[in-house]
Formats: sequence, structure tokens, C-alpha cells
Amino acid sequence: MRIAWDLAKEVKTRPLEDNLYTMQFGCLGDWERVMEEGPWTFKGKAVVIAQYDGFTKPSIIELNKIDIWMQIHDLPDGFFPKIKALSATVGEFIFAEPKSHDFEGNFARVRLRIDVTKPLKNAVSLVIKKKDAVQRVIFRVKYERLPDWCAVCGYLGHLFKECGDGVHPPKSLVFKDLKATWFKGLGNGPGEGRSSYEGNGS
Repeated sequence: MRIAWDLAKEVKTRPLEDNLYTMQFGCLGDWERVMEEGPWTFKGKAVVIAQYDGFTKPSIIELNKIDIWMQIHDLPDGFFPKIKALSATVGEFIFAEPKSHDFEGNFARVRLRIDVTKPLKNAVSLVIKKKDAVQRVIFRVKYERLPDWCAVCGYLGHLFKECGDGVHPPKSLVFKDLKATWFKGLGNGPGEGRSSYEGNGS
């Protein structure tokens, strides 16, 4: 992970028990990079990191959430004010990247905090009224830098060939197209230049 994180200073890592460690960073910039620029993976598996105060029992720290970029594809500009509500059905909304004319790609980007113990979603939807009818509009979603996931059940942590007996007909791979193949980087994030639809979820 030191190579992936490209740290400026040494990080002190202490093993606590199987698959549980504490890390002490040598500078604030390294700590912010690791905490804010994920998700991180090791051999395809998600690396789950949480801030630690040094006084809580390490064994009770909840390590079940990661921050990730989600793309909502083919979302009309007129629905952009609904992006927080759309995203809340997938995870905890952190912020949305503002729409701009120099953006390339038919999707909106949202930063989310998702629960790794729950299955991913492959779509979000809106219910809209058209004249006298009510219609549900569905939008496909994809995730940037997605760790290993199962195309059958949607859970992180294993591949579809490791799910059940590993033999699945193509029609059962309903979560197969969740990984974004194109993304432009980390995005603007909170702060200067934020749109009115950004901000912490509540």
C-alpha cells in the first residue's frame, strides 16, 4: 500500500490481529490522501480505513464503509437537482461534481460512502409525473475504481465464479457492468466552486 499511496513520509503500521492494523502517518498530507482519495484495494479486495482516536477499543471500530465515486448514466440536466435523493438510495451522499460544459461523458459523478456489507445497486430511479400519468425513470449506475465484486449477488469481496458453485447462466449476471471503464480522476470535491447541490448528506 505504501507504493499505491505514494507517501511523502514513513507510516508506522502495527498489526493488532488478523486483518486489523493501526497506522500512524508522518504528515497531514499523507493522511488526507489516504483517507480522501480511495477506494483503495489490495489484490482486488477493498481496504477499509477508519479514523482512530487512540482511546476506543480497536476491535469495536466499525470497518464497513468506503468512499467511492459513482456515475449516474444518461441523467438529463433537468434532473441534476435530484441527484442527492437519487444517490441516497445507494449510500451516504458526500458531494456531487458540478456540471460543466467542458465535462466529457454522459453521466453525473457523485461521491458516496457505501456499506461494504450490503450489495451494490446497478440502478437508481425517479418517479415523475407526465400529464396525467406517473412514470418511473431508471438510470444505470457504475462505480469508479471498484474492488472485486460479484456479478450475481452484487456483494463486494468475491467474484461470480466464487459465488455458490461458480456456475451461473449469463442472464443471472445482473451486476456484471458495474465497473466504470472511463473516469477523469478525483474530481473537485467540496470547497471552492461547489454547486448548490453539493454538501454533506443528512
